[in-house]
Amino acid sequence: MKLLPAIDLIGGKIVRLTEGDFNTEEQYGDPYEKLKEWTGRVPMLHLIDLEGAKAGEPKHLDVVRFAKSCGFFVQTGGGIRSEAALDAVMATGVDRVLLGTKAFTDPDFLDRALAKYGSRVAVALDAYDGIVAINGWQDATELKDIDVAIDLASRGVETILYTDIGSDGKLNGPNLERMKALRAAVSVTLIASGGVTTEADVKALSEAGIDEAVVGKALLSGKVSLDDLIEWEARHAKA
Repeated sequence: MKLLPAIDLIGGKIVRLTEGDFNTEEQYGDPYEKLKEWTGRVPMLHLIDLEGAKAGEPKHLDVVRFAKSCGFFVQTGGGIRSEAALDAVMATGVDRVLLGTKAFTDPDFLDRALAKYGSRVAVALDAYDGIVAINGWQDATELKDIDVAIDLASRGVETILYTDIGSDGKLNGPNLERMKALRAAVSVTLIASGGVTTEADVKALSEAGIDEAVVGKALLSGKVSLDDLIEWEARHAKA
């Protein structure tokens, strides 16, 4: 089990939302200072441009570049809805780019991205009660998460980040039922996001066969420390 500390960005600041609601924004300071603090301590980073997701184009490529310069494996997403935007994000040297809305509204775009960038392209599958949401979680679709995951895997997507919107930012644990259902349906790399708060959460996800997990509000709010994450990852590493 690999753990990715999360940084969400709006207006050049680290923020956290609850259930993706922009009216619940809480600020947690300067991303550059946080990245300096974490450099050399954890290898991976989940960096999401929430402002970009809402605007439909990336807004924080400078932070992405800085994160790469610090030596992190960077997974990033938010607002990547054109080939020009995808190319610009990839040009930062980022390791993994998350496509969300555009992957669902324009399947050909996803196919072209996969053909050009291969395993560096992942898909962010965000759902509430099993129903996929797009446009920064603002709009529900009629798509079911399991059906979408199976389709994505069949088209060559190697990594799926699954965010349970109902758990996001609440510090009440991940939606294990959905993660287990996804694990049973697809063999791709699965990343859990939303509600991961305790070592018990990490243990349960690891035992369910989940490959990676994002930890956001629990870390930024001080409920857990970076040292906790490092220890949990070591104890629940996959053999």
